[in-house]
Amino acid sequence: MHLLLFDIDGTLLDTRGAGRRAMERVARRMFGEAFSFDRVNFGGNLDPLIFREAAAHNGLDDIDDAHDAFHAGYLGELDEELKNSNGEITALPGVLDALAHCRDLAGQGAVTLGCLTGNYTGAAPLKLRHVGIDPDQFTVTAFGDEAPSRPDLVPVAMTKHAKHHSRPADPRRVIVIGDTPRDVDCAKQHGCVSYAVCTGAANREALTACAPDVLVDDLTDLSPLLALLNA
Repeated sequence: MHLLLFDIDGTLLDTRGAGRRAMERVARRMFGEAFSFDRVNFGGNLDPLIFREAAAHNGLDDIDDAHDAFHAGYLGELDEELKNSNGEITALPGVLDALAHCRDLAGQGAVTLGCLTGNYTGAAPLKLRHVGIDPDQFTVTAFGDEAPSRPDLVPVAMTKHAKHHSRPADPRRVIVIGDTPRDVDCAKQHGCVSYAVCTGAANREALTACAPDVLVDDLTDLSPLLALLNA
């Protein structure tokens, strides 16, 4: 059985910067209008690390208590951003059909459908539901507040998979599907398959340089994924 681990932002959906705008409003409310995220690379990053990196760039320390308040405020602001998006936030090309096909495969026992994302645990379902994706279809999850780095999310997912199926996951049958070099790197660090899509933060050139196992324009054509499953 293969474990499919889908990233969210830039892979399954396009939030048009909703998360960043929500974070900026909360941080500026807490720390002042000069607070900036400009020096932080959001692509493939973890939500808690985005805050911590921004806080460091803005000269803040002793931020553990502040992070709790930021986290809570962000979820509320993100919800408002999504509600007021006027249809601009959408699933990316091919995603809904691809997930439907993967659910069929999961029903046949061929795959486990999972999600590996830098989003806070509470943020992921808000984004997914907004574009018509049921978060409950992901049997295995690894969220940005469950590990200290993106590579560390892979063991989180594999441990959950092992508990669910009462046997360890074979890394060679774990496929990490994402849109950034960080997605590719976290797969490679654990001997998993890296499946890169050119729908998000990184362009084809940047993704090619990372040498993913598979590189596709989007999830419209599932034949490369099916080829992996049938190999």
